[in-house]
Amino acid sequence: MVTWATIGFQMGFRSIERAYQESRKTFEREKETVKVQMDEIQASIAAASNDNEERDYVDHLIDLDWEAEQSLKTLREAFAMMIYHFWENQCRTSLGGKTFKEWVGLAKARPEYQFDEAGLDRLRMIVNCVKHGDAKQGKRPRLLDVEPELFDASLVQTATEEDDFRIALKLRDEDVTTAFALVRASGPRSEYSDEGFEEVEL
Repeated sequence: MVTWATIGFQMGFRSIERAYQESRKTFEREKETVKVQMDEIQASIAAASNDNEERDYVDHLIDLDWEAEQSLKTLREAFAMMIYHFWENQCRTSLGGKTFKEWVGLAKARPEYQFDEAGLDRLRMIVNCVKHGDAKQGKRPRLLDVEPELFDASLVQTATEEDDFRIALKLRDEDVTTAFALVRASGPRSEYSDEGFEEVEL
């Protein structure tokens, strides 16, 4: 049967995913606008060296592009945290328990919960790095050692010196998309579906 837990998970997940997609489009459009304007002015770069106003305009476009990229970085990190904590809250409400380890154990006894433990643990490490700026999770290996591709190598030294690994963390849209897919597959499922909540009709 379709439970309220299944319906609530579906509705909550879709609202967060939609918010991410729409927000991402805003900053991607901004970057595209800057690119178009930079392309238009490219032909007159030589002239810009003798034109303070045009040179200032180029600098302004570079700043806008950087700001849009930083906004995308913040957006990716924020939604990675949001979707993971959404999953945690759903587990706490539907399964009981308070920790990741407890939820894993409880879910194994509930056929409607089938999730990727390793994938969720990886996402948890990413979220902890975003929240605490620390690539090391207690006695666990550092996120930097486990997933070095998630970090900008040119910024790792600075991150180490500042003891803030969020500086070097560089989540891509694909990483957030993977997080959504992971959580989508890790929620309560209808007994009528092997595909997860997507087949539940509201």
